[in-house]
Amino acid sequence: MIPRIDYVRTRRVTNQLVIGLAVLAAGCGQGAAEDRVRIRKSVELCRSDDGCRGKNAKVEKMRVLLQSGARPHWSPDSKSILFDRRGSDGYADVYMTDLSGNVSDVTSEKSGIGKKNNGNAVFHPSGDFVVFISEEEKHFLSRNKLMGDPGLGLYCNLWATDAKGSKFWQLTDIPIRRKMFEKTPVVATVNPHFNEDGSMLVWTERYDRGGNWGKWRVKGADFVVRGGSPKLENERVLFQPSTGNYVTAMGFLGSHRLLVAGNLEGQHEFGMDLYSLNIKSKRVKNLLSTPDLWEEGACISPDRKRIVFMSNRDSPYKLDQGNKNWASQLLEREYYMINSDGSGLERLTYFNDSSAKEYLGGRNMVAVCEFSPNGRYIAGTLGIDTGKRKKRALELKLVLLDLQ
Repeated sequence: MIPRIDYVRTRRVTNQLVIGLAVLAAGCGQGAAEDRVRIRKSVELCRSDDGCRGKNAKVEKMRVLLQSGARPHWSPDSKSILFDRRGSDGYADVYMTDLSGNVSDVTSEKSGIGKKNNGNAVFHPSGDFVVFISEEEKHFLSRNKLMGDPGLGLYCNLWATDAKGSKFWQLTDIPIRRKMFEKTPVVATVNPHFNEDGSMLVWTERYDRGGNWGKWRVKGADFVVRGGSPKLENERVLFQPSTGNYVTAMGFLGSHRLLVAGNLEGQHEFGMDLYSLNIKSKRVKNLLSTPDLWEEGACISPDRKRIVFMSNRDSPYKLDQGNKNWASQLLEREYYMINSDGSGLERLTYFNDSSAKEYLGGRNMVAVCEFSPNGRYIAGTLGIDTGKRKKRALELKLVLLDLQ
């Protein structure tokens, strides 16, 4: 029997997911020159010495930290940020920046790690290790440079490196589909997160076909270091939805509670909500209950009392759930904040509001964010749509919000 995921279907899955899975994984835009100039000037207004104050009084300052980058994650001392971006070869790599925008390399041009896509990196709480996803060198459709994009993670394993990127260790060994008519599922690995003491690593895995994007689940393992080498033990499935097909881990709300996003009540993937998941009892609590809105890309404050997430709730563009090719649909997204129990909703950014100082013009989106461990900053992904009319073309940047 020929597997249903053939060349055409796999390409369609890639096109639907690559711009995001709520992380805006698309490459740089190809917009007209006049659009680039207009937007670049607007962004530079927030790069002044003092930054620009947010319309929400909680944002004392904000600025674009780097003009290219996505998926920021902080070092334990709140002084450095891991991120990934695509290079001239068309593949993504992991880099590190300080708060002045001085960038150093983690995986690019390094021996001991694959030369395709590397990204979606996080620090171990000790600061001694960095865990990230890395695309296997040989797989079905391996010439497609978007397959292993860090926001998509197809054919990617978890890897670890030391803080300087001088040694590398493979942590997982997923099945790899190498030919069109193999029955091996197309597996993806994304969004690694550590618990508070670093003894446990969780991540999200696409394990089979189903729905618009495939079937996803949350996995975990014990993170141990022996003889200076990190490894995973007791790898296990922490949560696999019985209703809905999509779930992804956002981080820890407590020792046994995760913040996840998904369509866990059977709603459309475009209407995913945020949930509190007890990984022992498997019980989930919907924190938003907005099945017509796409809400994901969340981060959790160090005291675990606040959650910041992306949403299209104030966007004039509504996603057509009957159009599976969502990547072709126009979008605007902003960051919003709630208490960890789902109460106290407020809008945090106004990149699409012409009355705000942070207004950028055109269509703008946000994605993956993270609070600094000291609670002072939020590093986020800002996607500026430089496309014209109904064609999207995103430029991904790292934005820094300084909280009052």
